Amino acid sequence: MKLKFKIAACLCTAAAACLTYSVCAFAEGEAAATNAAPPVEMTTGAMLLQLVPLAAALVLLYLIMIRPQQKREKEAQAMREAVKIGDEVCTAGGIVGIVLKVEDETVVLETGAERNRIRIKKWAIHENITQIEAKKQADKERKAARMNGIATAAANNDTKKKKSDN
Repeated sequence: MKLKFKIAACLCTAAAACLTYSVCAFAEGEAAATNAAPPVEMTTGAMLLQLVPLAAALVLLYLIMIRPQQKREKEAQAMREAVKIGDEVCTAGGIVGIVLKVEDETVVLETGAERNRIRIKKWAIHENITQIEAKKQADKERKAARMNGIATAAANNDTKKKKSDN
């Protein structure tokens, strides 16, 4: 992540340098015109050519920083909308509780041994612990099935070799 920020900073610096260069070129052209020297004319193509590095920096800034952030926000919103009764969630403030009631904008949590009930906004839910544990369990089962499949395939190959040797 730090590498992305460094790249974006370098690109922005390069774009600023190109922009400064173009401003200096325009200033030199005006200074030359006031001294009765022949004016330096910049064609439209030359002006557009100076804007290319700035446009490239903005596109890379979008691809490196803005687009991944939007993707994370969509995933977080989908997680918040998928919260259901019985899920264990953690709020942005660090409160862990079990969901008792889900409404349009709010959720009622039950926390602690005293079974305190707290009503919070959905946007305050930071993570759904139940979903995270379910994903971990599914990954573990998938890996075990894959390993079992590899072991079964290896055993089948061994039996085929023994049969072919006989």
